[in-house]
Amino acid sequence: MPVARRFRLPRHLRVPFAGRAFLLVTLGVGVAAVNTGNNLLYLALSLNLSLILLSGVLSEGTLRHVTLSVRLASEAFAGGEAFLAVTCSTGAKRFPGISLVAVLRVGEDPVTVRFPDIAPGTSVTRVVPFRPSLRGELDSIHASVSTRFTFSLFEKSFELDVPAGVIVYPRPSPAEARREDLPVAALSGRPFLSGRVGVFPRGVREHLPADPVRDIHWKTTARTGRWMVKEREGEATPWIELRVAESGTPEAFEARLSEACGAVLDLDRRSVPFRLRIGDRRCAEAHDPDRRSKALEALAKARFHPSPSPPVTPS
Repeated sequence: MPVARRFRLPRHLRVPFAGRAFLLVTLGVGVAAVNTGNNLLYLALSLNLSLILLSGVLSEGTLRHVTLSVRLASEAFAGGEAFLAVTCSTGAKRFPGISLVAVLRVGEDPVTVRFPDIAPGTSVTRVVPFRPSLRGELDSIHASVSTRFTFSLFEKSFELDVPAGVIVYPRPSPAEARREDLPVAALSGRPFLSGRVGVFPRGVREHLPADPVRDIHWKTTARTGRWMVKEREGEATPWIELRVAESGTPEAFEARLSEACGAVLDLDRRSVPFRLRIGDRRCAEAHDPDRRSKALEALAKARFHPSPSPPVTPS
């Protein structure tokens, strides 16, 4: 067991066409050398066997201590194209990673990422497209790393689960296919003050990187020892409430999530404040500047929990 742990066994070995041809030639040279006793054939046999041994040793050195990490390079929606940033690292190696191929089983089709050469102690990042099929959170992605180094006679690989934390949002429904009553409700009667655009200040808050210097409230800053700015009155804008009911069938629930996702993207594009409710849970508030990301994350992680039907009493 310690030996297997040290060499990170097991490895998966596949023999391509060139490797099978080389093995047949080696076997033929060995048979001819035994039958004829020719020293030249013995020398050719020993050379072929040494190439096989050298290929195994060098490919093992290429694969050892190779790690993968994955993160999203763009927002991911079910059924649409997104991008993954895949990083291959050789931080604990003294031998370079050569001719590495990583295959990630994520989305509708496997994603293949090639790393021709990675110097020892460094990492290389590739951005590749992928197409997720279902919404939700991917805690880990199953992947395999292989190499045909040195002579492409054998393909040696190992499998691993890469921590991901990838969140796939629901498939957004187009505006023309969205129903009027679900999930978009009517405009709220209470106005929402967007802030930071009016003339009259209505309070003081902490400084944000996007705040101009002219809005700094110097007296409060001197008193508290922190940068404080004036929060100004904004234009009164009615906000919209989005509701996703947890009723019906799972297919209908998924359709409502898609409609809500399309509505969130449309309202955010038009800078209209909104509030999101999924069942009885309030997931995003109209006054929250981060409401878009919170709403999309809540829609991605939503689970179907239908309300239990009342028991039927026998008559």
